[in-house]
Amino acid sequence: MQNMVVIEFEDCKLVPLPPADPLRTYTAGETRGGVDRSDVKPLQIIQPEGPNFRWNFRIGFTPREGLVIYSVAYVDGSRGRRPITHRLSFVQMVVPYGDPNEPHYRKNAFDAGEDGLGKNAHSLKKALVSIGKDDGIKGYWKGNLPQVIRVVPYSAVQLFAYETY
Repeated sequence: MQNMVVIEFEDCKLVPLPPADPLRTYTAGETRGGVDRSDVKPLQIIQPEGPNFRWNFRIGFTPREGLVIYSVAYVDGSRGRRPITHRLSFVQMVVPYGDPNEPHYRKNAFDAGEDGLGKNAHSLKKALVSIGKDDGIKGYWKGNLPQVIRVVPYSAVQLFAYETY
């Protein structure tokens, strides 16, 4: 690994790509039996001084769905709060199997929703009482600094990726 050299590469067989699905593939209009529009002008979005709005939302948690985001809106200067959606929940996490053979290339493993994302979560009150009984006041801060050092960069990258893409 340190020398950045490939020592061995195994490739057992040539695996064909799954067949193209015209309903889910973005191809030129002619291949779909239509014609692409020619009157669309290019779209350029630039904000050299940054955005002139800010996001506004509430976060909740349910036993079945886990994380739920409510009342998503953005605050647009003098126009005020402009709602986007009332409720978003992230019930499923889709993990493709990666098998290109028919019909497996369409299958996914729904990891979070099978058992309920929030079903295995515990009460915050119960956790706080337990920590207080076991370790006292120092127990609330035990391991906090390493956890912050570990989580903050990862969470920042995740938030940036979700907002950007």
